[in-house]
Amino acid sequence: MNNNISYGPHLFPGWPELYIRKGQMDITIQEAHQRIKQTLIAWFDHQQDNNIMTQIAEKMKLDLESKIDLSFMNYGNTELVYLANIGDKAKFATLINQPHTPLGKVKEEFDNLKRMTEIDPHFVVKPLAHYLNKEKGHEVYISEYIDNAYCIAHNNEHGVYNPLPYYHFETFTKEISSEIHKIMIALLINYYDEERGMWLGETQISGNDFLLSRDMQIKMIGARKYVKIWFDEYISRLKKEFIIGTNRTEWTIEKDMLINHKSKKPMTSEEIAEGITLWLYLRKQHKKP
Repeated sequence: MNNNISYGPHLFPGWPELYIRKGQMDITIQEAHQRIKQTLIAWFDHQQDNNIMTQIAEKMKLDLESKIDLSFMNYGNTELVYLANIGDKAKFATLINQPHTPLGKVKEEFDNLKRMTEIDPHFVVKPLAHYLNKEKGHEVYISEYIDNAYCIAHNNEHGVYNPLPYYHFETFTKEISSEIHKIMIALLINYYDEERGMWLGETQISGNDFLLSRDMQIKMIGARKYVKIWFDEYISRLKKEFIIGTNRTEWTIEKDMLINHKSKKPMTSEEIAEGITLWLYLRKQHKKP
């Protein structure tokens, strides 16, 4: 094992085991955590085959012998999120699938985010590299790290998780919440994949899809699925699905919802309409020559 790699202390309140989702797997949470830890350490160990360090060291001008700190910093139903701090010279968000998440889902999200950076790099966190470890049942990808960003979420109220000076939740005012909703709608439409005729679906906007940087820029960090439907149907579904506050555990999600899989807080029809108008403005501003 590479002694230059440390695991913890962690940034998120509590130990990672509190947030691991193993589903029906016949292993303990402790065993699941050990597999996650081993997969992450192996991927950052330049002495191992197929490691991330040899992929990025030359490009990022990093020393292969740099000290690497891996710290748990957030979680979702699909992935656990770690911060990789490499020699205090580079930081990367590192996402590994939850044990109950089937192999391939993280790669699909990685590919979707990669495609989104090609469509418009302004409002998406750029993914950098992907790794699969079938033996441990895990896959990982790294993306650019937005320093001390707020995670837009819903915790009884609409707001953000702020990591400073300690991890805590802050509630939006009604006016800010409304503006955030408009921007979310605009960005969902903005990432239409014209080449494939596909739109973003299975969104989880109440905690897993958007962050807010310290300079108040909203960026997308999640993209579980693209769906193939006509433009008119997508706009119609936005208007119908987001006026309902949903949670992915509700049976109606799988049955009826194509786009809104987790929003919790309903939007107003006015917010959705203004979000569509905002998309038209973004399209004009960032249209390729």
